[in-house]
Amino acid sequence: MTEQDFIKLGTELQTLSKTIPLQWGKIQNDQNDAKFNMFKINNLALLESTMNKERILIEQKPYYRRRWFLWQCSKIDEYLFYREKNAMKNPNKYDKNWDIQFLQNKDLQFDIKGTLVPKVFRNSFSLNNEKQLIEFYYNNQSKGVRFGKQNRLFIVHHSYKKVERSIFLRCYWELKSLAYKHFISKLKDGIKFIEIEKAISKCIFIIETKDNKFTFYINE
Repeated sequence: MTEQDFIKLGTELQTLSKTIPLQWGKIQNDQNDAKFNMFKINNLALLESTMNKERILIEQKPYYRRRWFLWQCSKIDEYLFYREKNAMKNPNKYDKNWDIQFLQNKDLQFDIKGTLVPKVFRNSFSLNNEKQLIEFYYNNQSKGVRFGKQNRLFIVHHSYKKVERSIFLRCYWELKSLAYKHFISKLKDGIKFIEIEKAISKCIFIIETKDNKFTFYINE
């Protein structure tokens, strides 16, 4: 991804975020995903024309828009990391073990996961509950740790004002860029990671406060 690609795609995603539902409109399954390869679609206009060409039902379109939106947001998250001096992307795009390596250190290779605060935590959510959140994510959202070491960096989006606004936080690029720069700078000083079996993990929180302020938080 180039800076020009980022600007164009990032703007599209910010526009699309206004219509993306918080929850899946239709459960992800192989039959739906096999209708066309959305991972080869790099802009919203092409997504819409492909859905029309494939005769996707109107009630199914939110599912595809949301899936494409989240996928593209994850690509930009990775880009915002690897454009920094002390981060590099995995040169093997087919390697599922890691996305970004920091400080030229193979022990600091991470799979990047964008996510939300789980519903079961929202009423009593605290930024200090990092360990409980990470344990939940590993146990419920991914099987990577069960098959061997896979470090994870969770980008946790949460609005204290209205949970639906967490979708908007997915593409608050300026704030994310600052958060990722800060994370990399703190890596040099040493960050305390959460250990899950043989993996290490950390959360970067992208937050909207109740008084309409936007910030990031990293337990250091």
